[in-house]
Amino acid sequence: MLEDSRALEVVGISAFDERIYREVLACPGITVQELVMRSGESSGRIQTSLSRLRSKGLVSRLWGRSPRWTATNPGTAIRSLVRGLQSELDRVTDTADELEAAFRTVGQDPEEGGQFEVLAGPEEQARWYVRLQQEAKEEVLTFDRPPYVLDYHNPLQTGLLRSGVRYRTIYVPEAFDHAGALDEVGKLILAGEEARVLPALPFKMAVADRWRAVVPLHSDPPLTRGVLITGTNMVVALVELFERLWREALPVRSELWQEPAGGAPQPAAAPGPEQESPGPEQAGLGPEDRRLLALLAAGLKDDAIARQLGTSPRSLRRRLRHLLDELNAETRFQAGAQASRRGLV
Repeated sequence: MLEDSRALEVVGISAFDERIYREVLACPGITVQELVMRSGESSGRIQTSLSRLRSKGLVSRLWGRSPRWTATNPGTAIRSLVRGLQSELDRVTDTADELEAAFRTVGQDPEEGGQFEVLAGPEEQARWYVRLQQEAKEEVLTFDRPPYVLDYHNPLQTGLLRSGVRYRTIYVPEAFDHAGALDEVGKLILAGEEARVLPALPFKMAVADRWRAVVPLHSDPPLTRGVLITGTNMVVALVELFERLWREALPVRSELWQEPAGGAPQPAAAPGPEQESPGPEQAGLGPEDRRLLALLAAGLKDDAIARQLGTSPRSLRRRLRHLLDELNAETRFQAGAQASRRGLV
């Protein structure tokens, strides 16, 4: 059995995943079956752990007849995770003073200082999230990031959008990690949701009419406790934080995130005899390539993108290589910069 360790929990690596990572680090080129034999865990759990480690840049897969796994440079990978965590902490720290000031203005009289109510358990938070939307008259602001107290599908939103309630949502890439998530978001955007993406969000929240907010007190499952905030300067501060991050976020365009109507994307028509072949600056890339660019811009990893596009990671890498060639780019970053300059995302 592998020894337990919790040294990397602070950067989001669970004790089990760290155990697997240390074993891969000690045995370059190890297979899943070898890890199963050494750990006594199921192959499914090992595969899931390796996928999480890969998404965080700690391990890579060696392709061959028998797929093997190897660790990336620990110093580089872990320092990258620390920088990401520090960036998120800095973002929260930036709002600490205004939140503290809002807290100090809250009086003891509910009529004067508003109300705070602790919500015990995910079911109570889910109930209030539904009620918050049902009672909204003008606008709902949301930070959308896992984990979820409800299924990611929100059956209330489309009807409320049609009734005139404005929805603005900031997503993180992990919110699109499950099958069907992008199509669901595309439908909401077509119904009127305004959506943007950031690499990270400090916490989950939903605010209705700039008056009432639901915020979990912890970011890790099972979201055991949350708080309902009504009519205080704390809500004002949360709205200000939302507006600040909204200005930084990348807009989501529905035509890039949904498959074209009628099923699989169709190739662009060949230019007629009177037309010149359009370059990438003009018509350029097909719908699937433009959708791939949007997924890359949102920060999704290869495996998540492959799931959303219904293809294999190997096929995705071939398409990505073709896309980089079309944009005359050597890296994903350069591809994103070229796509942004040309108005493709």
